[in-house]
Amino acid sequence: MTFRMDDGISPRDLKIEAILEGLRGIRKMYLECVSRGKPAVCYAKAAGELISMFGSLMPNVWHDQELRFYILRGADGALLFYDAEADRYALVDIGKAVSSVLGHG
Repeated sequence: MTFRMDDGISPRDLKIEAILEGLRGIRKMYLECVSRGKPAVCYAKAAGELISMFGSLMPNVWHDQELRFYILRGADGALLFYDAEADRYALVDIGKAVSSVLGHG
């Protein structure tokens, strides 16, 4: 299964499993680094890995400071939610996500 993202120049179809594998790896690297100290340095390294992974698509990738939770904005109004700790993801239409968060649906 693929997830279409667009950097404003050209849309790209990315394999969801490849995305999740990359995010799992970044989370694992971050946690191992934090266990040795200096979380700010670990975050900077992990952020660099995210930039390497997504390149110009990076503005469409949102995450928390612990690099556990991610939201990726797709080109077609879809959002990919991912919990790297639980290793679970969901694809949700942006309208449904907003309605759910605001309690309209």
